[in-house]
Amino acid sequence: MKLEIRGVTDAVADGFRVPFVRPSLPTFEALQPCYEEIIRSGRLTKGKYLLALEEAVARRLGVRHAVAVSSCTVGLMLVYKGLDLTAGRCRSRRSAMQSCPAAVMEPLSRFGVVRSGGVNEPLGEVIVPSFTFLAGPAAIVWNNLRPVFVDVDPHTTNVIPQAVAAAITPRTVAISACHNFGNPCDVSALQAIAAEHGLPLVIDAAHGFGAAVMGKPVGTGAMAQVFSLSPTKLLVAGEGGIIATDCDCLAHFVRLGREYGNDGSYNALFAGLNGRMPELCAATALMGLENLDSVASRRRSIAALYRRELGGLPGIGFIAELPGAEPSYKDFSITIDPARFGMSRDAVRRALVSRGIETRTYYDPPCHRQLAFEHYHDRHRSLPATELLAAKSLSLPIGAHVTDAVVAEVSEAIITAKQEA
Repeated sequence: MKLEIRGVTDAVADGFRVPFVRPSLPTFEALQPCYEEIIRSGRLTKGKYLLALEEAVARRLGVRHAVAVSSCTVGLMLVYKGLDLTAGRCRSRRSAMQSCPAAVMEPLSRFGVVRSGGVNEPLGEVIVPSFTFLAGPAAIVWNNLRPVFVDVDPHTTNVIPQAVAAAITPRTVAISACHNFGNPCDVSALQAIAAEHGLPLVIDAAHGFGAAVMGKPVGTGAMAQVFSLSPTKLLVAGEGGIIATDCDCLAHFVRLGREYGNDGSYNALFAGLNGRMPELCAATALMGLENLDSVASRRRSIAALYRRELGGLPGIGFIAELPGAEPSYKDFSITIDPARFGMSRDAVRRALVSRGIETRTYYDPPCHRQLAFEHYHDRHRSLPATELLAAKSLSLPIGAHVTDAVVAEVSEAIITAKQEA
């Protein structure tokens, strides 16, 4: 197997000796009775485990509704569709936590549809950070909306509320943010801006399970927060997502949307999709929910060890947290200042690869420079912190396989690389 990083090809036998992540899963003994029941029943979707997972997550997060879907990306797509931003239906100019207007099948609003050769032009704009995973802007574009990329705080890596406020125009139809790397963003400040302008706030909470603010799990304070349950997350379903909301009609729409828009009459009320979470995935997540707190606690311990081992190195930076925030540490990311450290981020990464240690460089390139989205970006809008982080951020191994000894080995490899530079 050959691994190519920045033009350098390194030989790797059967993968990395220290992989970037390994999922935290319930034991097979715990899962076996659930799996056996599901297989014997023949009910592979829309069963009791899905309902139990939704109820358990709603209780944990303190929201009225938790709707399980096949992925976080699908969840974001359905939320934007459910808010019907292209029709301006949920822009009630009221608090975004109030119920959105009912019905979604009305003519397009003041944004209009500009059709040229049968192609619909984007109908409105959604403000979103560029330093985020590509699923966020993809869900926006899939709904025929235009992403407006704004900068992030170089210390927290989360979107800057003031930048969001400055980017609002008459074409703005929603605000989006994320809990980057599991570090809670300032939902309260963003919600205040959203409420002032009558805009829905949608949080990409893909990294959010296990994170808390003032002792309460993240998940409230927006029109919707959308979580991921993919293998790199703290709560794993295999693949899956959860939409958390207090809006009754949004939850109802999403439940229809994950069933093709079919309410059971076999007459689609709108163009939905197949967004169902399989029962096997729901059972896996439900069992994993029992261990989520211990998984999060362990990740915080790993983060503390990394900080202790690497904290004395010049040029190594760590992500800052808001007061009262408890990150999930879906990722443990550092920044490397080549002028002070003596090596670039990519050189450090190559040195770790040579020792069989896998890392990630999120998010390089950032969304506003990716082929799918770069034509949306206003080149007069500079994103210096995003560019800086994309060039300097390095995520280190974390997960079920990372012991104290692994942290020591990874840290020692970074120190050695600096000494040999």
